[in-house]
Amino acid sequence: MSSSTPRRTRKAQLASSGLGSHFASPRKARDKRKTQTVVELPGAETKRHRLLAAMERLMKSQPEEPHSQLSTQATPNDTVTAEHMDTDNIVEFHTEDVDEQPSLEISVKSVQRRIMPDQLTNALYKNWLALIPTLVDPVLRYFGRTRGKALENIHPVISACGKSSCSPKRTTMLCLFFDRFTSIDVLSCTCSTLHQVLVHHGLFPTAPSQPRMAVSMDLLSFYRALFERSCDAINALASALKNHYSRRGYQMTNAQGELIQDPFRRGLGYAVQWYDILQVEVECQVEMVIQQHRDHIAKHQASLQVPNSPSPTQCAPLRVQRCPACFAGILHGRPTDEGGDIHVAMDGNFHHRHRRAAGDCPSFYNPTYFLPKSYVDTIGRHIDMQRKRPVKSHVPLVPDEAVDQCENAYEAADGKKQKAAMDSFDDTGIMALICRHDIPLFFANIDSPGEQQKYSVALLQHFFSLLPPEATVIALYDVGCVLARTLSKYDILSVSITSRLRFATTAMHAYGHEWACQLVYNPRICVGLGLSDGEGTEHLWFRLVRLIGVERTSSRQRRLWLIDWQAVAIASEMRIDLGDWIKRRLKRGIKEQGSAAQDALDRCEVPIEELQSEWSKQRQSQLSIRAHTPARLKKELDTVLALQADLDASDKALQTTRAMLEKDMASDDTLEALESLERGHDRLMNKVEALYSSLNVHDRFPELDGINLEFVRTLLMARDLKMNIRKRAIASFFEWDKLDQAVGGAQQALGTKLHQQTRKVISKRQPALMSAIRKFNSYCERLDSLYDPSWGIPLPAPLPTKLVELRSDPGLMEDIWITPSVGEVPRWLDDTSIRDGIRGLLKRDRCREEQVRLGIEADNLCRFFGNELAHLKIRVGRTTF
Repeated sequence: MSSSTPRRTRKAQLASSGLGSHFASPRKARDKRKTQTVVELPGAETKRHRLLAAMERLMKSQPEEPHSQLSTQATPNDTVTAEHMDTDNIVEFHTEDVDEQPSLEISVKSVQRRIMPDQLTNALYKNWLALIPTLVDPVLRYFGRTRGKALENIHPVISACGKSSCSPKRTTMLCLFFDRFTSIDVLSCTCSTLHQVLVHHGLFPTAPSQPRMAVSMDLLSFYRALFERSCDAINALASALKNHYSRRGYQMTNAQGELIQDPFRRGLGYAVQWYDILQVEVECQVEMVIQQHRDHIAKHQASLQVPNSPSPTQCAPLRVQRCPACFAGILHGRPTDEGGDIHVAMDGNFHHRHRRAAGDCPSFYNPTYFLPKSYVDTIGRHIDMQRKRPVKSHVPLVPDEAVDQCENAYEAADGKKQKAAMDSFDDTGIMALICRHDIPLFFANIDSPGEQQKYSVALLQHFFSLLPPEATVIALYDVGCVLARTLSKYDILSVSITSRLRFATTAMHAYGHEWACQLVYNPRICVGLGLSDGEGTEHLWFRLVRLIGVERTSSRQRRLWLIDWQAVAIASEMRIDLGDWIKRRLKRGIKEQGSAAQDALDRCEVPIEELQSEWSKQRQSQLSIRAHTPARLKKELDTVLALQADLDASDKALQTTRAMLEKDMASDDTLEALESLERGHDRLMNKVEALYSSLNVHDRFPELDGINLEFVRTLLMARDLKMNIRKRAIASFFEWDKLDQAVGGAQQALGTKLHQQTRKVISKRQPALMSAIRKFNSYCERLDSLYDPSWGIPLPAPLPTKLVELRSDPGLMEDIWITPSVGEVPRWLDDTSIRDGIRGLLKRDRCREEQVRLGIEADNLCRFFGNELAHLKIRVGRTTF
């Protein structure tokens, strides 16, 4: 620093206004004697050896279980020592809490993390499984005694035996309640075991043998209800209870009087898990007893059946209990062309994964929703074997060209794409089957994302095994067209199933399919589907999203239990809401949409019979093979069009360059080089025209012979461009829907980051979409200038350049007609009022079909609840819990 430069000090930075001057500390080289000199701390090596010796002693010694008991009850501001905590549960419940410790450079051998259950773990789970059935009667008596009443104040000494001849055994237990933890003496004997006495008084043990701690079953029931609306949070519950108790004056200490940081987590984890297993056991036994009375009533009703009347057929009791509106019917066999008997939907989700490193635990629960892996794998091997055989002769409902484009457009149909990395995960997703009322029916674990169809086929085959032999089903799937074609080409499912099965696409995904595919599989077009949309899986994934983080790091068996637990809660909630669901559908679906459809028919002023005739002609014409023959030219034509686009861009660049050079007075050599480039560009343009002519469009479309070549070329280019516009527009519509629904509360809030990313994607894609629309409209103008009415080819209509108008424009979904019409142009193609009337007709028909189906479902509900009431009355009349 020179002497003339004033030294900047912190005092000089002070200013009466503004932010002042920025001060930067001077940079100075560090002293190597301070930074590179090794300093040995006195006594550090001695301390290290002492710690290593202590670690070796701890690893070699076996901990002894304390057996001392408390003699007094804990009161506020008292402390309870850790020697009375549960010591039987020697295995951590949460595998995600056992992290692999980094290896240290010491002589002690590092212990690798265990991912499979050992002998002690298997013994522990075996003891729990043996204990649970013995607690069913006590828990039923407790809930029958306390239902609808305030919680009981538990006595310091509890017992469940009234015999004076028994010799009770006194055990002191640490018991956790909502507002406190306290010590209670439990008197057990040969009549009532320790666990039965605890459950009789509303306490659940945390170990299957010699427990030291018990948890209030009302507290566990509250957590169970909370879990149904949140994620699994044992750690949060344990920490919250500890803090809550501490603030109320209850402290947990060890034998030395020191506070314990995490005294409840392990015991609470076991209590929550096995209390739920106890609830499942209770429900199974109650259901078994009620089913016996259902069978008794069914036999009585069969004896009263009128001769020569149709024999009633019913679905499996499990299906009826899941959704009585769908499965409680007694008459089946409605043709699939008229809507079938039952509507279901399928969808896959690849966010629900399980890490290999999380391992597994002993089997403790039989999932009621998940199909066995062995069953799914058997279906997969059967599919592989059938695909090696020759293709069956079949009549496709949709031209293969259209289905091929649908298959390429959807990742779910592409078996070659990997949805998730298989290196870190052994389960990479879930495939779900739900009913029309969004109630989950079955799940299939996805462990090989390269093959998707085996999971949907496994779900369907298992589902049909629980239906009457004459029941018909409509399955909505986002790529239902692809799966339907596969089943028609190979003997994957038996004829007894395929003859009663019909596919449709889900409503939201339908508009991403080819128009020919929509004519057959769109639920808003298909006869008999009413207002079924198949989008209930989105609601299911929204409810299960809270488990994604937990299930990835839990044991594999526990992951299935968590998802199954949530599915049971969702099914119970949706089943209770079935009556209100039917009311809402009648009001918002049939009344509102039906009125709008009738208004469209009134404005059309065309007889219904004529609209039906025009719609039949439209379907027949647009499903013909000739209407989709241009798809065979798509690859060649796309190559020419791509080259044409590149040449157009280079021509624009040359013109811009010439304008700049002429403005800057460029040299003659530069202008001569530019003219050479322009001449080369003109030669390339002539070669492109020759290449297009070599496609022999007239040879492949003899009906276009005699029509101006420039008109045909522009027409085909407009056709392909409109397909591209439709795909871009649909993607933008979905993104706008995501923002609109998140704002309206229909879906989960996106969050600031995702909201900004979505808007950024929309703004990035919009210019390309608008440019494509303007290009298409220019083609429409060009076609209009070249048009000769004698050709009989309807002209395409321009598209609006605003997304709001484009979204409501029905012409967006219509393909361009490229072949001449014989005779007059069909009215469905040329008359907009006919097209509007057809859409109103389809909507009116779907609303009427929905009204009929809702009536059937209401009858099913009334029959189900009437039968259930009769079963319960018979049960209560014979035995009371």
